[in-house]
Amino acid sequence: MLEPHLDPKTQLLVALGSAVAAKCQICFAGLYSQADAVEATDQEVRAAVAIANKVAAKSHEFMVAFVKDATKGAVAVGPNEPASGSCACN
Repeated sequence: MLEPHLDPKTQLLVALGSAVAAKCQICFAGLYSQADAVEATDQEVRAAVAIANKVAAKSHEFMVAFVKDATKGAVAVGPNEPASGSCACN
């Protein structure tokens, strides 16, 4: 793992949350396969995923508002429409 100040399990949980927030299925699947090796429980993974989902939802709200403001209302993004590009790693 990359960050020496965090233990391996914490690093993996952060990475899993980041993969969820980035909507990267390949990253999440690869990282999740390492959960047993660092003794990360499914409950801990669920917590990381829940936090990531909250962050992603708020980020989406901010992007929707930005698009509306930047286009002076000419382009409205609905709550379930993407406001920006997505990861192209799949």
